[in-house]
Amino acid sequence: MHFMNQSVLWLAACVPVIAGLSYFLARRRSEKLLNEYGERPLIEPFIEKISRARLALKVLALSLSLVALVVALSRPVQENGKAEFPTGTIDVMSIVDVSRSMAIPDYKGQLPAPFDEGRRLDMAKYLLTHDVMGSLSYNQMGMVTFSGQAWPQAFLTHDMEALRWVTSRAVYVGSAPGEGSQLAMAFDMAFQLFDLDSKPDHRRVIVLFSDGGNDASYEDMAVVIRELKKRNIELVIAGLGKTTESAVPVRLLSPQDQMIFRDKQWYENNGQIVTSRLDENVLLLLKNAVGGRYVRVEKASDFSMTNMVSRMEVIRKPGVLELFPYALLASFAFLVFGLLCSDEARWKRDETRDRVKPGRGKNGRIVP
Repeated sequence: MHFMNQSVLWLAACVPVIAGLSYFLARRRSEKLLNEYGERPLIEPFIEKISRARLALKVLALSLSLVALVVALSRPVQENGKAEFPTGTIDVMSIVDVSRSMAIPDYKGQLPAPFDEGRRLDMAKYLLTHDVMGSLSYNQMGMVTFSGQAWPQAFLTHDMEALRWVTSRAVYVGSAPGEGSQLAMAFDMAFQLFDLDSKPDHRRVIVLFSDGGNDASYEDMAVVIRELKKRNIELVIAGLGKTTESAVPVRLLSPQDQMIFRDKQWYENNGQIVTSRLDENVLLLLKNAVGGRYVRVEKASDFSMTNMVSRMEVIRKPGVLELFPYALLASFAFLVFGLLCSDEARWKRDETRDRVKPGRGKNGRIVP
């Protein structure tokens, strides 16, 4: 056994000083109260003097409570205990396109609530929450959203429930700043998040959800491809949307866009209705350049994270058994005992009654 916070044990050296001072002050207080009641020779026969042994027992109990508390704060642990915990070796960064084209309802009628609008982004969110996160137990995942600029939506974390909450409430069409689809910026942001929290010995995977829209230059994409190879990052791509052109309905855009184009049924740019389709050219270029995996998502069952990324590794590491709960329980028990152990003087009414009984004198009057 050893202590995780060993320096805290030095606080135990203060306990004898606190105990001695407490005992001295308690005795002094009792003497002071006895003197304040009146003349000591008159009141001493009717009270029980404070027992030094009882007071010492109370101080000892409270001292042991403090010692146990110090031990708990120092976090005692037992090496090679029975406790083991699983840990993953894969770090996944999802990149999600949230530009206006992702509002097109190509999957209407395919998804359950709250994804029943069937937007391209709804399919991406559904696959993230039901497939990707569900297959990453004990592994880490982060998220980058992008439109005209990239946005760090979530850092790498094991907390999939928190990620589901973020995905359902914070990821929507227009949630990333800017206009267009700057794919290269999104990859650059993903690289930065990996550098912050990913361990060198972990596998790194990027999962891209996009309809192929990309405003980045060829040179910027060449840098992305070079970095993917240099960092040995696996790439999984989900192509979203139909291959036929579709207009963007205003009612499925962000509230801000709905206010701007409230008199329009379709999103327009310079008076022209904007249409979009799945453009696989950029996606296939990325896939072929780095040896990644690509799937065109026509229905939710087309995409499976476990099939796209082999060896979803989870290992079990021997852990340590935390013993501080037992020390806290002992501290509480000693504290309760010390508080219940009374050190106050008590009136000896019963003893006085037994010692001095009333009787009758020769004249018949009752005398004490």
